Parts: sequence; structure tokens; C-alpha cells
Amino acid sequence: MLKTISTGFIKLLKQQDSIVYAYPDHVQALSKGVPARAVLSKLLRKATGCCRGQGGSLNILSREHNVLGGLDFIWEGIPIATGVAFRSKYKREVLKEAVCDQVTLAFFWHSTCDNVQFYECLNVAALWKLPIVFVVENSVWAMGMSHLRETSVPTIYKTGPACGMPGVHVDGMDVLKVSEVAKEAIGRARRGEGPTLVECEAYRFKGHSLADPDKVLDPAGNARYAAKDPITALKKYLIDNRLASEADMKAIDKKIDEVVEEAVEFADESPVPSKSQLLKNVFADPKGFGIGPDGRYRCEDPKFTEGTAQV
Repeated sequence: MLKTISTGFIKLLKQQDSIVYAYPDHVQALSKGVPARAVLSKLLRKATGCCRGQGGSLNILSREHNVLGGLDFIWEGIPIATGVAFRSKYKREVLKEAVCDQVTLAFFWHSTCDNVQFYECLNVAALWKLPIVFVVENSVWAMGMSHLRETSVPTIYKTGPACGMPGVHVDGMDVLKVSEVAKEAIGRARRGEGPTLVECEAYRFKGHSLADPDKVLDPAGNARYAAKDPITALKKYLIDNRLASEADMKAIDKKIDEVVEEAVEFADESPVPSKSQLLKNVFADPKGFGIGPDGRYRCEDPKFTEGTAQV
């Protein structure tokens, strides 16, 4: 149900705005405009994927769509996103690029907020009024630990005012409420008024992974949150307010099936990466240093022989 949160935020962004995310990041990439065929090919490690077959299923990135990860460690995206927001402010205020009004969204799990990067980046973002929104996805449970048991201050959004920015709590199970809060926070950042911390409370109904039997989850909590299923609630809202009909809903479902089937067929037929791709995007390539198609180092410096450093 955490995808309600990312959808409520990302659909309000411009193409040039950036998002940084911790895994899983598949829906976020789709919401930002990365084609389904590129995402699925990425999951299957095909050369036609958005990362050309590298990185496995977690690290979905797309420079074209300003999707900057998809990162393995749940806290590492916060300083990256803060740096991207600093770049936007620098380009506008120092380089005088008047049209530069990019906003960065940093999505991360509630467990991240016990790490020092969280506090450091909130402090810097507020101090410099960076155009960033920090979005906490509070799924109530970490892998096997209740949020109430893992932190002494479970009201994460209150950290915002303590660091000099607005802190907002919103029902993450309601995409319309999320979108309303997101509109204000993104607008505030784009106007140069600084960052916002938004805590979105949702719920994870299943285990952390396929290997997690989810025996620690509270059955009563499952039932309580299931009654607020965001997809069912949004469908009801659309129909009750005559914004869509049952036929429209079925047509949407049919279109989704078609997109998925096309993506599956495309990914299945796509080639795997060549061996020459193995070390691309892994090492920096400073002047005079290169990596050949066979993966061996190439260097003009006489202190080096091919593939071996002679210091």
C-alpha cells in the first residue's frame, strides 16, 4: 500500500524534477514515466532495460526521467537527494539559471529515521532552504519489528519543526489526502521557501519478502487497515462522484493487462548484455584511462602495463 504514497507525490512532478528512492522502486519508476518494458527488462537483467542489464531488480535508475535510485540501503538516498536539491539551488542562485526550479523528492522508510543521515540532511536542507521534500513511508512494521518498539519518538513528522521546517502527518492509505499534502509541499519547495518533512502512515499487509512468513504481524491490525484498502477506496470515490464508471474501471484494468503483456513479451525477446557491458558504469574513466571491450584496463601512462598497475 506504500505505492499510494509515491503515486500521490510523483504525479505532481515535472519531468525535470528528481526522485530518489530506497527499494522497492518499481512503481515509483513507472509513475515517473519510465516505460514498463524498460522496467521489466531491467528486472530480467536484459540489455534493453533502463540500466542495460546491470544492477539486478532493485536499483532502477533513469537519467532521462530523473529517477536517481532505487538504492539498496534504505538511508543512502537521503544525502544523495539533498545533494541534488543543492545543485538545483546553486544553478538558480549562483549560476543565475532563472528557469531552474527543479524539486527533489526523497522517499525513505520509517526505520531510516533512526540513522544520523536523516538528521544531518534535514538540518542542512532547512539551513539552506533547499527545494526538497522528505517523504517518510511509515509502514508501521519494519522487517519484523513494530515501529513503536524501535524508536523512542514514533511521531516522526515532529522532527520537521525541530529542524526548522514544516512537519506534516497524513494518512498514506488515502491517495487524495496524500496528493493534497504533496501539492503544498512541492509548491513550497518550488517557490524557494524550503523543505518539508511529510510522514505518510500506511501499512504492510504481508511479510517483508517472499521468505518472510509474516507471523509477527498483528491480525487485528491487518483487519483494521484492510478496511481502508486505498485501491478499493479510490475506485469507490471515483464512481460515487461520477468521475468514472464501472465500465471505465474495467477498461483501465484491460489497458493495464495489455501494457504488462507487451512488456513481458518485449523483455522475453530482448538479448542479455554482452561481456563488454560488464565493467561499464562501474569505474570512473579519468583522462588517459580506459576500459577495453574485453574488460581489461587501458592506460597511456608508462607506469602501467596493460591490466596491471606498476607503481
